[in-house]
Amino acid sequence: MLMDIKEKIANANQRAIDNIINSDPCWIDIRPAGEVVEGLTDRMIIHSGPPIAYEDMVALHQRGMRNACLLEGWAKTEEQADRLLRGGEIALSSALDHNTVGAGTGIITRSIAMMVVEDRASGRVAATFPAEGDFEGGFNGWGRYSPEIAENLRHMRQELFPPMADMLRRRGGVALKPILSESFQMGDENHTRQTAADMIILKQCVMDFIDMDYPPQVLKAVMRYFSRTPRMFHCLGQGAARSAMLSNVGMPYSTMVTAVCGNGVEFGIKVAGLGERWFTAPSPYLEGRYTSSKYTKADALPWIGDSCVVECAGMGGMAAAASPIVSLLRGQKLRDSIAQTREMEKICIGKNHNFSIPNLDFDFLPVGIDIRLVLKTGICPIVHGGNFHKDGGLIGAGTARVPMECFQKAMKAFAAEYPVGG
Repeated sequence: MLMDIKEKIANANQRAIDNIINSDPCWIDIRPAGEVVEGLTDRMIIHSGPPIAYEDMVALHQRGMRNACLLEGWAKTEEQADRLLRGGEIALSSALDHNTVGAGTGIITRSIAMMVVEDRASGRVAATFPAEGDFEGGFNGWGRYSPEIAENLRHMRQELFPPMADMLRRRGGVALKPILSESFQMGDENHTRQTAADMIILKQCVMDFIDMDYPPQVLKAVMRYFSRTPRMFHCLGQGAARSAMLSNVGMPYSTMVTAVCGNGVEFGIKVAGLGERWFTAPSPYLEGRYTSSKYTKADALPWIGDSCVVECAGMGGMAAAASPIVSLLRGQKLRDSIAQTREMEKICIGKNHNFSIPNLDFDFLPVGIDIRLVLKTGICPIVHGGNFHKDGGLIGAGTARVPMECFQKAMKAFAAEYPVGG
């Protein structure tokens, strides 16, 4: 009986890994969140991290909730928005309970324009919000709101993105796996850094834009967005990861992690064989460097955001060896980044032969965090991310360990769900 359950787990984990390795993410469209985010209702705000009540949120998250009410016209003042939220008149939901990702504060409502990524191997679709150009982090990532930010969101939705969506439909989408593969070999780990990926996708699409029959000022605005928006590819990398993970949600007997994220209060994980259940612990602080000596840990929030979903697909902390420049941002050296990836191998189910890394002598990146291996080795996954100020804005870059308590709770639930001899 013991061997039988071990075989079932091994077979399930192999299927789960194959779903990631064989995924074929493609950027296919740009559409309003209300049309592509499953389960997003009219008076609902999606946020990052595990489920949490408005009253228990950190101030940055609460501000984002109120600003979402202002953006959608549900309230005219912050005070009115606060009353609606405290009265339960606005539904709140975690992004990773839907087919989306809530980077930073992760504020999403039905009117937000979303980048649509389809895994053509499985047909699963994920939608992620885009970088906001000159308002990097703005409404969606930092929960900020102003007339200028609201106008920028309108401009993106109504003027900037329609030509881009037209381009995607004309060319049949943009395949993302080849971009990820090449960018890993050019210094990206595709969580904190997407410099190479940004350049590759611009090169792929520039002629498509030039050949389109739009006024020059329209095409100029589109190409300016592509070329000047920092980390433009980040939302697409998240979409690629999330669309692959969706195939594994609810896979019986699999011990592979399908989601990791934080809300500034709690950090949570999900496990394939346990479906949509959350397993949480206090959210950790990031360790790294600040952008200024005036900042200290007292200024920072514990981990907030879902962008570390990319770690589940083998990016970010798993791919540290691919990007020594990211390790340098954290005060480390090349040997440290290589050691980090080698350490992560010990808790992963397999390797992704699509992503070979020069700094590893072209060995492949590890993928598929296994809750059993985490508990057996005592090694918690390292995730990369930006350090958020309590009042909003990035104040540094760092790493955090996913709390061991999350895995302990998950393993206990897994044992109850799949008992030996059951």
